[in-house]
Amino acid sequence: MNNEKLDLFDKGDYQPIDSNFMVEGSEVLQEVTKVQEKFGKNDTDTFINELRDSIVGHYLGFDYVNVQKHGFDCKMKDENVYLEVKSASFTADTWRATFNDTTLEKSQAFKDTKLFLALAVWKNASDLLFLAFGQNEKIGQFLESKVQHFKSGNTVRSTQSIPFSTLVFSYNFKILCVSKTKQEVKTILRNKSSRFLSIRDESFIELEDFKGIKNYTF
Repeated sequence: MNNEKLDLFDKGDYQPIDSNFMVEGSEVLQEVTKVQEKFGKNDTDTFINELRDSIVGHYLGFDYVNVQKHGFDCKMKDENVYLEVKSASFTADTWRATFNDTTLEKSQAFKDTKLFLALAVWKNASDLLFLAFGQNEKIGQFLESKVQHFKSGNTVRSTQSIPFSTLVFSYNFKILCVSKTKQEVKTILRNKSSRFLSIRDESFIELEDFKGIKNYTF
């Protein structure tokens, strides 16, 4: 089949391949490869996800990271307390916690007080700026309604997402400032969306003041 007139062929912004970018990027990836080989983390996507999950879990006081595909991302050492980690790029138009292929079982888990959710905002590959964390059974209810809607034959995707602002304003999540101060994060949020103009100081926690995830009620 030739000469298809599809709009998809007109999309994109194609630029000349930059040889300097290739060379310097390859040098960085070679260093990444050394770490992957040292720790036996050969799948690159899995390596990045596990590394980021470990960083977020560590800041929130979790001891274990899940190295398998199924289950939640982190767990506390001596308690049945779990963490699901979602990531968003600082440069994205919106920051969202995205749930792929959600099941009824997983939606029920988000109603349980044993499970926390975190949405981390990263600048570039390794700079964790801040994250929203908390728990609310209404998240489970939201996911359950979407799964049931999908299973009933309605034409919706089995992927759901919750914006950063919804986590904070509707589900009462706290914002942990990691590599930015409270004022810097507040400015970033207000520049991102006018909805954050009304955000209260009580929503923010400086990393040095953080006492562990279990010390907060949501």
